[in-house]
Amino acid sequence: MHPPLMPAKRPAAPARRPVKKAAPASVEAPPMNAQARTLPNGLEVIVREDHEHPLVSVQLWVRAGSLHEEAWTGAGLAHCLEHMLFKGTWKRSAQEISQHIQQLGGYVNAYTTFNRTVYYIDGLAAHLEGYLEILADMARHSKIDAAELEKEQDVIRREMAMCDDDPGHALQDLVQATAFRAHPLRHPVIGHRAVFDQARQPDLAAFYQRHYAPNNCFVVIAGAVSAREAFEIVERQLGSWERRPYEPARLPAEPAQRGLREGRKNFATELTRLALGWQIPGEGHEDKPALDVLAFLLGSGRSARLYQELREKLGIAHWVWAGAWGAQECGVFNAEVECDPEDETACRAAMLEVVEKMRAAGPDAAELDKAVRATTSGQLRALSTTKGQAAALGHGWLHVGSLEHSRHYLEAVRALTPERIREVARRYLVPATLSVAVVGPEVETAASAGISATERAGVERVVLPNGLTLLVRENPRLPLVSIRAGFLASVPAETAGNAGVTMVSAALLLKGTKKRAARQIASELENLGGSLHCSADAHRYTLGAEVMRGDEARAFDLLSDLIQNATLPAAGLAEVKKRHLASIQEEMEDPLTVAMRRARRHIFEGLPFERTALGTEASVRALTVAGCRAMLRASFTGANGVISVDGDVSAAAIRQLVQKHLGRLPKGARRPVTLPEELARLRAKAGSWTQHMDKEQAVLVIGYRTTGLHDADTHALTLMDEACSDMGSRLFNRIREELGLAYYVGAQSFAALGAGAFYFYVGTDPAKVSLARAEMLRLIADLAKNGLTAEEISRAKTAWKSSWLRSQQGSGARADALGWNEINGLGHDHFQKLPGLIEAVTGKDIRRVAKTWFGKDRAFIVEVLPK
Repeated sequence: MHPPLMPAKRPAAPARRPVKKAAPASVEAPPMNAQARTLPNGLEVIVREDHEHPLVSVQLWVRAGSLHEEAWTGAGLAHCLEHMLFKGTWKRSAQEISQHIQQLGGYVNAYTTFNRTVYYIDGLAAHLEGYLEILADMARHSKIDAAELEKEQDVIRREMAMCDDDPGHALQDLVQATAFRAHPLRHPVIGHRAVFDQARQPDLAAFYQRHYAPNNCFVVIAGAVSAREAFEIVERQLGSWERRPYEPARLPAEPAQRGLREGRKNFATELTRLALGWQIPGEGHEDKPALDVLAFLLGSGRSARLYQELREKLGIAHWVWAGAWGAQECGVFNAEVECDPEDETACRAAMLEVVEKMRAAGPDAAELDKAVRATTSGQLRALSTTKGQAAALGHGWLHVGSLEHSRHYLEAVRALTPERIREVARRYLVPATLSVAVVGPEVETAASAGISATERAGVERVVLPNGLTLLVRENPRLPLVSIRAGFLASVPAETAGNAGVTMVSAALLLKGTKKRAARQIASELENLGGSLHCSADAHRYTLGAEVMRGDEARAFDLLSDLIQNATLPAAGLAEVKKRHLASIQEEMEDPLTVAMRRARRHIFEGLPFERTALGTEASVRALTVAGCRAMLRASFTGANGVISVDGDVSAAAIRQLVQKHLGRLPKGARRPVTLPEELARLRAKAGSWTQHMDKEQAVLVIGYRTTGLHDADTHALTLMDEACSDMGSRLFNRIREELGLAYYVGAQSFAALGAGAFYFYVGTDPAKVSLARAEMLRLIADLAKNGLTAEEISRAKTAWKSSWLRSQQGSGARADALGWNEINGLGHDHFQKLPGLIEAVTGKDIRRVAKTWFGKDRAFIVEVLPK
């Protein structure tokens, strides 16, 4: 329940706060129109009405994070307490908390960071009071039982082991520890194992009693609610919470840094992660907007300076990122790269050179203007979900006590000039305050170098003369447009010899066309505040664009150029293959992924899906430009493609644009969306596999061959996935809660074209693998014999429906769903039919499907163990 503060791999700026800049006059962010009240007990309440979807996000923000642990700083008490609030109250058991929320169609989670702990439930607006009553019960009446705490501490120790196995986490912790000497920011949110092990129930209870007071918390509600009724509900549920004396924690001041600092940590990995960090002021400082924009210009998107220099020009980095983050008092300006170990020195020198050029001359006007549109569109997209609206309001309220924080911040960014950006770069990015962190193989001894239920419009479907299918959904809610172009390809169209060619050639599209150089492709939509992506999944090529209203013609011009005129330069292929191989190597560092992949190879033996869209190191190394061109030529045809558009558009205008730009695409033929009958009948045999890795954790995966996307059994399998993955599931309650055998446990259903798989998985202590395997097999056998109970089915259906509604928020999600279902032969309206199909599943159906697919003679068991 504790997400990383920043992603381990950062191809773009973090979600912490987007860089904000002015927008064109014709595109304005809608007003938040939120209301705030303070109850007599000091609890602050913020409510925003949004009746677009019948959904609500209910969030309880506690002003207590890892910075506020005082005598227990570095113990991770705030994070541990976050876990414990899910372990039961005087009214509900841990299982009842999860099940009651699921019964109400809610999704619950929480996270802890430096200066807050946030508990939230996203779900159906009709159940607002039910959600809030459960959150209130957790916040006010948690038992913090000593026996439960002992079990949960073991769970958190496994979480710590997972973090220790992740080079991204290791780099983040090292940056914090290197950049700070006195401020609690130097400690990881999850805590240090040695200090954590010393904490006992009275210590956690004291932290709970001290910080979980109404006058140290606030509630944010966003969604299809009446503000008046919402305030009344909060008063009913939390008005009797007794106000208590509260003295804020006193944080030590961080002394000024007077020279270079460097931290290095050896890590069992194929790649090196390098970070350059500088101390900066905190969230409330007047320079923060300029620092955010500076980070955006250096490390956000393919046209960013670090990306262009290190990845595109020099070819020495696999990814780059920059961001400004921290607490209210102080923070870090951070630039990171991932590279091959031999390129660490060159990356460090190149990064410092890019920074120095920015300090010397600042950005040009076009770069600064790019931040305007990019940030405006990003801000608008964040507001397309109830969760995003509540989070934005909570962030502003926490840091500056304002409901208009986004608007004021935007005004500050509007006022920025190239000279102002150069000024802050010169003030903060100086050698005397530089901290370098390096994580990688043997680096400690290395030489250091310097679609919703309330839709207002249907979907228009048109087939062009060349066979290309066009889907358009008009949605004027926000001035945004999402475009997807999909073409059947990837795993079913590849062989063992060219596996990965779809994904590699998709990335190669960005290296140039007959009209545009790679740099122009990278910056064209970014300069308009939009974004472009070319990728591939297990079934298809996907080219996508996100733009603001009025820029869709530019987007179609660019997409059609990539589809019809890509040059696929040989030099570009070498670079793309290098990045792709790094992705394959990185994937094989995660024990759960390794176990899943091994199970997949056995389950789908003899079928295309024994391979993944990534391919293998051998197949990727063997790829040629000619092979990439052949796959693109065979795939980019009218009959094999679907264009889907969702947003503030005219369907007639979109038809004209698509006809103009893609009407001459060759008709070709559509690839099949089912497997030949003789392959579909192949049956995987039972078996097992054990693999050893240089990791602390152990992973168990039990996999079964199932059925494909077009089979009605997938609906029952979906419900079993939902029922076995929730924190209220029989797997979670038995294996993790009752027996304490695992940190995480769950299930995953995979349905592809003509074939599918179902995986049960456990992350556990190496000493407990045998016990976890035996218990998991017993639970699976019971599922195969007896199916799910009526209560489990009801909870799973409600939870699925809530997830289905949440997945429709945002034009990009809707455009992708339309295209995915259409191109896979299900029909664009399949997504809207799903609720009826899921609701129709009976207990008898689930028993039949479980018995069919989960027989004991069909299981393939994979164990990944430490060396």
